[in-house]
Amino acid sequence: MSELVFEVFISLTLLAAGLLTFAFRKGRNYFIGFRIGYTYMSERAWKETNTFAGLFMVVFSILLLGLALAGVGILVFTLLMLAGVVLLTVAGFRIAKKAYEEEELSIEAPEKPSEKIEVNVRPYLAIQLLGLAAYLVLLAFLWNGLPGRVAIHFSASGEPDNFASKTLGTLLFPLVVYPLFLVMTYFLKEPAFAPLLRFSRRGWKAFAEFTTAMAIGIVVIDSLVLLYNAGYITSGWIDYSVWAFLVVTFGMMFRIFWARGEGT
Repeated sequence: MSELVFEVFISLTLLAAGLLTFAFRKGRNYFIGFRIGYTYMSERAWKETNTFAGLFMVVFSILLLGLALAGVGILVFTLLMLAGVVLLTVAGFRIAKKAYEEEELSIEAPEKPSEKIEVNVRPYLAIQLLGLAAYLVLLAFLWNGLPGRVAIHFSASGEPDNFASKTLGTLLFPLVVYPLFLVMTYFLKEPAFAPLLRFSRRGWKAFAEFTTAMAIGIVVIDSLVLLYNAGYITSGWIDYSVWAFLVVTFGMMFRIFWARGEGT
């Protein structure tokens, strides 16, 4: 898939998502729309948030499509797309929260969010950001020694079976995945972001540890892939790291379910 095709595909996908979100803004459902705790608990929050989200995605997708047709580079396109998604998430959450609280002041809201559980997410966010910074420093150090096309996927035998351009393979993929863990960790301090996850304080801490472990695990694997492409290590190191990552993932998931209902 060429860079232009990829950019146009993403733009049109966002456009379709925006149109669907706007079309379904008047009634809560479990499939289409900006779906978080506050929008599920308040009809007003659902309508206001999805009206904003739908219009935002339509306008933003048209902007991205124009940039794609103008020939903007894949890295700039992806960074702008990520910035827009983060802005949409944060702004949508604030709109939903404000609408719910205003409705609660005027009439008793039909549902209440669970009691706020204080989780200090700053240490976890700091660790994740330090991990990303370490990866970028390593990338800058190895940049001139990397080939024009780098391996981005390996077969079960440890041989590379998929390649991408240096910019795409070393920057695009990590920057697409990594913000997910940052956003998930940041919103842990808001009880109504995911009210169906009725965790105790210890359970939420375990979830924060999980997202942080996943983020650092991805940094380690991506860093080893960099070292492989630069010729410093063999692909065997990547195999070992992936298996270790899977073991840690299942261990952390078990810890979440074990701690989710425990007290402080």
